[in-house]
Amino acid sequence: MTDGWTPRFPGQRPPFEPGHELSVRHGVYSLRKVDPVARELVAEVLADPECAYLGKPRWRGALEAWARAEAQVRLMVAYLEGLAEVSGDGVGDLADERVRAAYALLHRAENRAARERSRLGLDPLSAARLGRDVVAAGVDMAKLLSGLDRADQDDDSNDDKEVRHG
Repeated sequence: MTDGWTPRFPGQRPPFEPGHELSVRHGVYSLRKVDPVARELVAEVLADPECAYLGKPRWRGALEAWARAEAQVRLMVAYLEGLAEVSGDGVGDLADERVRAAYALLHRAENRAARERSRLGLDPLSAARLGRDVVAAGVDMAKLLSGLDRADQDDDSNDDKEVRHG
């Protein structure tokens, strides 16, 4: 445990071991708590065939930012549920500054997660908009290709006229 350590006075506790979690309350600032949940969320999203576009490298940073915010929400919800259970009122002791600060932190994390979710097309409205934009881009591309094809046909018919009149 703490090789070579001797207390300086009776009752002194040994130093904390590396990697201890004694000072962790809810874990939203701890990468050891947030990252595993975030990785799980990223894997869930990438396993969904409708979200295959998010597997491209250009989406990675945004996807990870969303997952971290979403992980913080889950950790805060679990923490606040524990406080509510202890208080027995389903909310927690709102006279306690730490409880109020936890609710404020939850609110900020939820807003950030919702904003990132929307940017990625992970909520119903943004998914519909993204789908509409993809379809519209496909239609525009089809029109462009159709116009190029007509232009090629017009050029070919003009070439034929030149050959006959030439």
